[in-house]
Amino acid sequence: MSEDKSKRPQGLYGIFALLSVFSVFMILELTIFGDLADLNNYIILALSIASIIGLITMKKVGAALATFSLIYVFSYNAFNVIYFPTVALLNGVSVVLSGIAAIYMFSTIFSNRYK
Repeated sequence: MSEDKSKRPQGLYGIFALLSVFSVFMILELTIFGDLADLNNYIILALSIASIIGLITMKKVGAALATFSLIYVFSYNAFNVIYFPTVALLNGVSVVLSGIAAIYMFSTIFSNRYK
């Protein structure tokens, strides 16, 4: 019997959770912590929300957007780890998680799990 390609991979729920956490952290950065001048906070927030919506549709475009979003978050947090060592732990964990998630997304895209 052939496998249904519309079925969501189990790891995708972890990606949903990770992107949701990134969205919440960026909302906190913009509201409570008052870091309104950093354009990257707005970009990460918009990418995370758009990626969640894109992954719900199970299309390759949504998966590609989510992969780009994870790589962008990886790059931004890697920059913060290098240049701002005072917040290295939180950003370091984010670097590791977004790196693993991006690799997972690449593997699911290349295994043709999306329409």
